[in-house]
Amino acid sequence: MNTGTMILSAFFIAICALPFILSSRGSRKRKNTLLKSLQTLANKHDAQISNYDVGADFIIGMDNIKNLVFFFKKTADNSVENCVDLSDYKDCKILKFGKDLHAKSSSYAIERLKLDFIPKDKSVPEQQFEFYNEAVNTQLSGEIQIINTWHELIEKKLALN
Repeated sequence: MNTGTMILSAFFIAICALPFILSSRGSRKRKNTLLKSLQTLANKHDAQISNYDVGADFIIGMDNIKNLVFFFKKTADNSVENCVDLSDYKDCKILKFGKDLHAKSSSYAIERLKLDFIPKDKSVPEQQFEFYNEAVNTQLSGEIQIINTWHELIEKKLALN
C-alpha cells in the first residue's frame, strides 16, 4: 500500500467518525447543563442530589435523606422546575396519554407521559412531571424506562412514610 492510499483511508475514517464524536460531545454537554440546573434547584432547598437520570430534555433526581424529588425540563420555549416533598404525598402514578393506531390491532402510540403525585392532604396541590410530549419530542428515547424506574423508586419511598 502506498502512502496516498493510507492518507485517503485515514481521511475517510475520520469523516465517518466525526458525526459520532460530535454527537457524543453534544450529549455530554447537554447532560452537564441539565445536571447543573438540577443541582441549582436542589441547592435552593438545601438538598443534595443522591441519584439522578437524564432524558432527552429533562433530568430527575432525588435527595434520599430529605425525601425530595427534583425535576427540571428544558424546552426551546421555557424551562420547568419542580420539587416534591414525598412526606406530603401518598401515591405516585404513571399517566400515559395516547391513541390507538389501528382498531383491529393492539398498536398504541404514546402522546404524553407523566408522573403524577397524589397528595395526602387536599390543601397540597397535585404535582405532575411531564417526561414526554409528542408535540415537543417526535420520538421516545428512553423516557418509558426512566419513568418506570422512578415510579418504582418513589413508590418504595412512599411506602416507608
